[in-house]
Amino acid sequence: MVRKKNPQQTRELILNVAAKLLHRHGYKGLRVDEVVEKTGLTKGALYHHFPNKKELAYAVVDELFYKTFLGHWQELLKSSGDPINVIAESFEFSRKHLSQDELEIGCPLTNLGQEMSHEDEGFRTRINNVFEDWTKLIADLLSKGIQQGNVTPDINPTLTARFLVSSYQGIQCNSKFSKDLNRYHDNVGYLQSIIKNLATRAIA
Repeated sequence: MVRKKNPQQTRELILNVAAKLLHRHGYKGLRVDEVVEKTGLTKGALYHHFPNKKELAYAVVDELFYKTFLGHWQELLKSSGDPINVIAESFEFSRKHLSQDELEIGCPLTNLGQEMSHEDEGFRTRINNVFEDWTKLIADLLSKGIQQGNVTPDINPTLTARFLVSSYQGIQCNSKFSKDLNRYHDNVGYLQSIIKNLATRAIA
């Protein structure tokens, strides 16, 4: 039973349930009572780990969304392969594996940022930090590529990385509104072609 779990297991259970609800319903639609129901815990047990709804949502962003989101990119972007290919391929997993339901729900971080950034500085800074760290990973790879002679030297790595991250966010939002998975695939493919044209010799 849930009551026999150790404190860390209980905390992880709460976070995982809250993350799914936060993704689907947003912060304003997140109900503590539903978290309690789906975890099988008492409300007192939940509040023992998280004093209020906001702290619970902050922890979901810090401990789950951040780790999951950046973990995928970190694994791909630390590759020793050609930087341009690595960056282009880093978008391929979502292109191949995104389901229709996931497309329509949208990116949890982008959704939460759109919902709460203008209302709560804690959410804004947390979500912005994720995208800033992702941008830095890409910018570092582009700088590495310039040093190796694989990336055209007339680009600004930071500005280019910001453009790529912003473009992908835009693709996600557009696809969520259109509910068109094929359009999503086409747009990500086109973004990958833009990335490959950053090579000193365009990659076919």
